[in-house]
Amino acid sequence: MLQDEFLKEMKCPGDDYSAVPFWFYNDAFDAGKVRAQLLDMKEKGVSAFVLHPRIGIPKDIPYLSDRFFDAVRFIVRTAASLEMKVCLYDEGMYPSGSAHGAVVAENPDWAARGLCVAKTPGDVTIAALPDGRYLVYTFTGGTIRGIHFGEDDGENPPPAADLLNPDAVAAFIRLTHDRYYRELKEYFGTTIFAFFTDEPDPVGRNAAAFRPWAAGLEKEIREQGGELAKLSGLFDGEENRTTRIYTRLLKRRLREIFYRPLSDWCAAHGIALMGHPAASDDVEEEFCFQIPGQDLIQRRIEPEEGGISGMESVQAKLAADIARALGRKRSANECFGVCFRNGWPWYMTAQDMKWYTDWLGMRGCSLFVPHAFFYSVRDGADGKRSAERPPDVGPHNIWWPHYRAFAVYFRRLSWLNTGNISGAKIAVLCAGQEVPHEEVAELYRTQTGFQYLPVRLLQKLHVDHGKLICRDQEFDAVFDPLDLLQKEVRPEELPAGSGQLTVLKTAEQVRREAQTHPLWRAVFTSTPQPDLRAARFQKMGCGCILLGNDGKCTIRTEIRIPGAEEADCFTAVDLWRGRAWALPAPGGAAQAVLPPECTLLLITGGVPGDLEREPCPDPDSLPDWTGRFKEETGEAGENRKVYSLSLTADESREAVFRLTAEEMCELYADGKLLDVSFWNPHVFDLRGKLTGGDGRISHTLRLVVTGNAANLYTRHRIPFGSGLDNKDGSGLL
Repeated sequence: MLQDEFLKEMKCPGDDYSAVPFWFYNDAFDAGKVRAQLLDMKEKGVSAFVLHPRIGIPKDIPYLSDRFFDAVRFIVRTAASLEMKVCLYDEGMYPSGSAHGAVVAENPDWAARGLCVAKTPGDVTIAALPDGRYLVYTFTGGTIRGIHFGEDDGENPPPAADLLNPDAVAAFIRLTHDRYYRELKEYFGTTIFAFFTDEPDPVGRNAAAFRPWAAGLEKEIREQGGELAKLSGLFDGEENRTTRIYTRLLKRRLREIFYRPLSDWCAAHGIALMGHPAASDDVEEEFCFQIPGQDLIQRRIEPEEGGISGMESVQAKLAADIARALGRKRSANECFGVCFRNGWPWYMTAQDMKWYTDWLGMRGCSLFVPHAFFYSVRDGADGKRSAERPPDVGPHNIWWPHYRAFAVYFRRLSWLNTGNISGAKIAVLCAGQEVPHEEVAELYRTQTGFQYLPVRLLQKLHVDHGKLICRDQEFDAVFDPLDLLQKEVRPEELPAGSGQLTVLKTAEQVRREAQTHPLWRAVFTSTPQPDLRAARFQKMGCGCILLGNDGKCTIRTEIRIPGAEEADCFTAVDLWRGRAWALPAPGGAAQAVLPPECTLLLITGGVPGDLEREPCPDPDSLPDWTGRFKEETGEAGENRKVYSLSLTADESREAVFRLTAEEMCELYADGKLLDVSFWNPHVFDLRGKLTGGDGRISHTLRLVVTGNAANLYTRHRIPFGSGLDNKDGSGLL
């Protein structure tokens, strides 16, 4: 049966589906330490990483020097011996494109340039403004963050290069990519699978007064009917026809001068271009990536808000959908970077990490790039490493001893989202800086499937009997709330038969049309469930519905799957635990329970005969044992508390219970670790795990509660221990 093989692969996906964390190489090189860390990562289920030179490298190891490559070669060679994969990082440190200042050192004329407003004319004056000021093209003084202490913003950072100058970009590739290839040629296409480019910025950091500009751009703007004086709108926030022309032309230049040469270089050397452009609504830039990607940082998506409003809400789904439309195998997301609570460094919880992971997985992410694993958190006289864009979400956090649970979960979601066939029936048109987000919120709330589709791809598609065909997908309708067909597409670029397409302009039109197209909905629910997310797809010949809960309350609802009305049972899989069971669905309707931080996979088309019949416990239905555990005095550590409870053999034999505690809970019985839980309510199932006893007290449970890592690395003191449920993210100073 297809499901048997499906479930087998889903439970234990291979190394190809490993998370690929940023590994901050940020201290003196120590071969023993490097090998120990990589071996530790491998044992935890992490089989790949981005080798990211980071601030904290001693100054006697200059970027791209022989000593630098001595370390890099050892790291890559060690990874190869452990059968790990490596993605190289193309800068020292970021944004990409300057080779740690080496491009400008080679030719000062290659320093970043841009457009600014000046009181007097400059060497290159683009336009005189009506108010007596001038638009001047000149050096920006922009910088990047460097890899040595003293090279950060506000100190003595390396100069940024002009990413809109082909000669400067060619020098960047020669200094970085070509050098890496000379040093590591034998590993390309095997151990080394990609190069990561990171949010390139044409004007550099610390250049807020400038806008990107390229020599000769003024001529192109005039040829397209723009008025150069109207470019003042770039500085006063007043968009106009000329600023729109500018944006389109500027971004095209950046693609062709910077992204395209990097993409071509990677393809010619047997690896992928990976990473992400600067903005979440960059569209056409993603075409240059063999692994399209985006960057979920700084808590711009808030778990408390549900993640379906604002421009950042296009994250992950946009990259995944573009990858699908282009026929790319994977899509990536650099995730968790500085996603701490309350503005307090390190105050990020495992619950937060799970929520973000679910959020990304529900939107199709198939390659997770956690930001970051720190090589070192040593805070010596040469500077602070632990405070540099925390938290470490791996080896230096409280959950690292049990990280395999997350490593396996990343693999399951990546495997599910790789090579599946989407069931979305609505194509949502988008273009650079014009990606519908508020307009699709209602589609999320009503579990209506859609896929972002760049308008620039329309000319490569075709229409068959009113359906828009894109590779293995058939779209019943096009949703164009931003009127991009009118603004961005010439009539000759439309596919033949486009007049047969159903084009919808408002969410209300989508809602009305959906009433006669049941397959537009991934699921139907007995009551409205605005926090329920649903994705419909096929994988290995199996019909799948992936369900997620973006909210903070348990979802309980009847689920009906369009097209599966005759089923009397579905296969249900708790993706976190990897546990599958038969879910009754009389008349095609199943009762679904999704607590927060839960993802549930439903598989249609029959149920294997050996599946369990009992679902995972509903936490709200379990007895609360919080008060039964008593704190053990004298057992607490710096950031942990210990509680104990004695049980009879009879009671322990069938015990399933919940408790409330902050933050990580490890449950031991008679000195043996039984289970670990990372968020409230903590659920523990003792069935079949304890044996022996004669009915009297025979087992001692010990509950070890570990507090947040912020308690170890910052002055903040986050409450922890049994009985706490810190839902609002508050803490004590």
